[in-house]
Amino acid sequence: MSTLNSGEFQERLFADKCRRMHTHLLGTRSLLRDIGEYNRTKWPVHYPLARVAHNGLKRSSSVLASEATMVDTPQALRRAQTTDEIPDSEARLLDGSDLSVLKLDLRLSYHAESDVMGSLEESSIARLLDERLAQCEGHIDKLLARIADKSSKILVTGDLNAGKSTLVNALVRRDILPRDQQPCTMLFCEVVDASLNAGVEEIHAVPSIAAYDRNDASSFVRVRPEDLEDVVMENDEHFQQLKIYTNERPSEHGSLLHNGVVDVALIDSPGLNRDSLKTTQLFARQEEIDVVVFVVNAENHFTLSGQDFLLNAGNEKAHIFIVVNRFDAIRRRDRCERMVLDQIRDLSPLTYAERSDLVHFVSAHEQLAGGSAAFARMEHCLRSFTLEQRFKSKLAPAQRYTSNVLHDVCFLAAENVGAATRRIQEINSVLRDNMPRYEALLEQRTDASQRAEHVLDSGCAEVRRHTAAHLATTQLHLQDAADKVAYGGLLALWTYAENVLLAIVRHVEHEVAECDRFACFTIQHARAELAELEAQRCSLGELSDSLHVGSESDDVTSVTASQIASIGTISNALDTAQLELSDFIDLDLSRNWGTLTSLSASLGLFASKSVAANAFSLLRLSSSVGTTTARRMVATAAVLIGAGSVFYIVSDMDATVRRKLAQRVALMLDAEGFVEHHAERLTTEASRAIRPFAWHLQHNFQRMVEAEEHKRADHLHRRRAAQDSQIYFDELRAKAQELALAVQSITADL
Repeated sequence: MSTLNSGEFQERLFADKCRRMHTHLLGTRSLLRDIGEYNRTKWPVHYPLARVAHNGLKRSSSVLASEATMVDTPQALRRAQTTDEIPDSEARLLDGSDLSVLKLDLRLSYHAESDVMGSLEESSIARLLDERLAQCEGHIDKLLARIADKSSKILVTGDLNAGKSTLVNALVRRDILPRDQQPCTMLFCEVVDASLNAGVEEIHAVPSIAAYDRNDASSFVRVRPEDLEDVVMENDEHFQQLKIYTNERPSEHGSLLHNGVVDVALIDSPGLNRDSLKTTQLFARQEEIDVVVFVVNAENHFTLSGQDFLLNAGNEKAHIFIVVNRFDAIRRRDRCERMVLDQIRDLSPLTYAERSDLVHFVSAHEQLAGGSAAFARMEHCLRSFTLEQRFKSKLAPAQRYTSNVLHDVCFLAAENVGAATRRIQEINSVLRDNMPRYEALLEQRTDASQRAEHVLDSGCAEVRRHTAAHLATTQLHLQDAADKVAYGGLLALWTYAENVLLAIVRHVEHEVAECDRFACFTIQHARAELAELEAQRCSLGELSDSLHVGSESDDVTSVTASQIASIGTISNALDTAQLELSDFIDLDLSRNWGTLTSLSASLGLFASKSVAANAFSLLRLSSSVGTTTARRMVATAAVLIGAGSVFYIVSDMDATVRRKLAQRVALMLDAEGFVEHHAERLTTEASRAIRPFAWHLQHNFQRMVEAEEHKRADHLHRRRAAQDSQIYFDELRAKAQELALAVQSITADL
């Protein structure tokens, strides 16, 4: 195979790896979006809470080493474990340190030993995680853009006054960027080959990177070379970036910017610890960069801000090109080199493993002054890392970041499978424990409902039975009430009759009132029974609201006859009853037949004795006086007998009045259904007075049952959600592991 064909083969192979990596990045982004949607709408993703307080910001080297192993050896992909699967000696790893990209920083400050994770609610942590997932999606979008971009971008960064601009000038072998002993770079300066600007060397000040187009003069401001220093050091117009098109002076190995393989851009950045805004911009900018060249001042080593930057960049970039500048100013160089390498070993293990190619101790000033072998070797290694080892510089960061994300997804999925399993077990335990109580409550509700209905029905039936029997008896014995009225003689007969009628009416009213009092007693007794049932219900400890339905000052069982008394009068017939002439005359002789018979018998006996004794005398007298005279004597005797009978009847007039009035009132009460009316009235009143208490008891029991059923329904709903989540996160873990293996299968080998 010719050299040309070999080069084409290498390009095609690299393009295939880019395509595969692009596909896996899309799959990972889709996975993150799915998790975010599930976290927002169905199940707040469980985040492993810290078991022990973790101090400081630096991740342990053991964790970093494990991450490095995960990337370099695909077969060593760790299966995420749940809490129950990890021994107690390793339990501290479940405090979130097993997460890298998806790890939430919940500390109050950088130097605080306390952690606020425990004080946050599950929903708050879920929202923080959702934001973190969105950030990861944005980072993957940038990785997709970087893979699709055929050029390579090299970010030259580091602490203030580390010699970044000097290094860029040395790499292009031209004094383009301003240099000073004081920090002078205030904005990003991107140095590219002039061939990208039709061979014209120009400086474009860009207000908006997103809107920049070199063919659109309105999207940038041209800067004269002599004004470059002022723009770079002051940036009064707040440009986002300077685009510097220049013709590089190639080294003996050729041009770096215009190398015939890919177009390379060198980006000089402000110092890390210039201010918080510039540092934040720099952290965000490195996500768009293929290669990071971290410049360290040999006199200062790695500052805290530099360490933070390398840890953050390490989420995707396992290999970081490190240049220790101003090494010529160090007297004990071996000691300086050892100290710097020790820091690198903790910060980036893979960079330390390839330190001969990735860590260089140079002096950019010496290179500009006349050349340096150490600088030439550094330049050669940077060229090789950027152009020849494009997998490491271009694809490896995307592969590492994706692997870290998928590892975190596997870990969270395993944690959520365990959390869902524990929740299902807890809910099942609660349902089992509550089932006997629920069944007992149903039985108690049924029993209480039946007893309440029985109390109501028996009370109403007793009121009806007593009222009907009592008033029927009263109606039959109305004359007994009239016997107590004093009789003032024949001349006061009318007044006597009025008093008798009034006595009968009052007696009827009294007996109706007696029925009312009995109904009150029955109602009170029924309410007392229902109150006892309610007290038993309250002793269950649920819904202990009172049975009382009236005023708070009233006794629950108290009820008076006036509360259930008939509205108006007890009888319409009695209201309109008046004395009548017939009340004084009793034409029914059958009632006086005995008296008349006895009188007639007496007179007859007297007459018989007289007639027997003087029979012959009368015969003799009749023959002497004549028939007419005898007849007159008989008529006179008959008149005397009739007058005696009338006298007797008049003398018995008070009894007649009492009897007649009692009969007439009884007939009037029968005609209007007096007994049935009051029996129905008191039964209705008793039902109206008792039923609300029975309903209240039944309603409270129903509320207890509904509350218990609501709890059970809530438990069942939560169990279904936990079961769905268990299945979802188990499938998610399988997808993430499969995708992680596919990502790691992309290697630098042919």
